Amino acid sequence: MTWIVGAPTMFGYGFGISDVRVSVGNVGVDDCLQKIYPIGRYVAAGFAGSVKIGFEMIDELRRLTAFSDERIACDPRAVFDQWPSCARAVFSRSESEEQDSGCCLMLIMVHPEEHMGNPAWPRSFVYIFRSPNFEGENVPVHSLGSIGSGNDFERCREAIQSFGADRNREHLFMQGEMGCQGGMASMLGTSLTAILKEVQPESVSAHLHYCWVYRGRTIIKENNHTVKGRWTMAPLGSGINEPSQAVETSLPRERAISEGYGFFDMPRLARSWDELILNLRERGLIARGCTA
Repeated sequence: MTWIVGAPTMFGYGFGISDVRVSVGNVGVDDCLQKIYPIGRYVAAGFAGSVKIGFEMIDELRRLTAFSDERIACDPRAVFDQWPSCARAVFSRSESEEQDSGCCLMLIMVHPEEHMGNPAWPRSFVYIFRSPNFEGENVPVHSLGSIGSGNDFERCREAIQSFGADRNREHLFMQGEMGCQGGMASMLGTSLTAILKEVQPESVSAHLHYCWVYRGRTIIKENNHTVKGRWTMAPLGSGINEPSQAVETSLPRERAISEGYGFFDMPRLARSWDELILNLRERGLIARGCTA
C-alpha cells in the first residue's frame, strides 16, 4: 500500500510527499519502490494501487508531457481536462488482475506563464485522478490532497486535516519558507516522518520522498536524517538556491557512529517495473500483482 500527499502553494511551487512501501501478494510488505517522479517540464506524478499500471501511467504521461522544445510546456488545466480519457485507455488495456488493484494518480504542476500572490509567484496545481473513471479532483492552494492508505490511520488522517484547517499549524509551516525555499514541504515531511515512525502502520513506510515542482526544475529528495538522543538533524527546504558544489559539513559516518549518532537511510529502491521485477526475483518474490 502507499501514501502520497500533495499541495499547491502560493510560494511558486507545488509539492508531494510519498512513501516507498509495496504489498507483495500474500507475502507481506516491503520498502522497495519509488512512487513519485519528474514527468515533463514543470510536471511530477505519483501513483498508488497497481504498481504495473502505475508505471504504465507514468510512461504515458512522459510521452504526452515531455517536449524536446524547451519553449513548450503543458497548460495544467488542459492536462486536467484531457488526461482522464488517456488514463482510461491505459487502464482498460491492462490485465484484469491489475485492474482489480485500482490506480490513483497525483499530478503536481506549475503553470508556465500564470502567477499569483504578492510578490507574483508562479501558479501551482495538484490534481488527483482515481480509477476507473479518472475524473479529476483539484486540490485547493495550501490544502493537502492524498491518495493511498495513509488516511486509514487516525494520526495520519489528523495530520492531513490539520494542515488546512488549523490556522496556527498552517502558519507554522508557512514560516518554514522564511529564508528557506521549499521549507513548508520539508517541515511537513519531518512531521509525517515522526508520526509514521511512532505509529508504524503496516501499509505505510516512514521512508519518504519529498518532491518540489518549480517552474523550470523538479527536485526530489529522500527523508534521510541523523538522530542523537532526542535530537533529529535533517536538511530543510528544497535546496533550489544552493550552489551545485555545496561544502560538506557533516561528520564522517564512522566518527558519527562512534559518537552515538544514528542514521535513518533510504533502503534500496526500484525506479521502474523492470527493476522491481529483478529486485524481488533476487529474493524469490514475484512482482506481478504488487500494489503500492
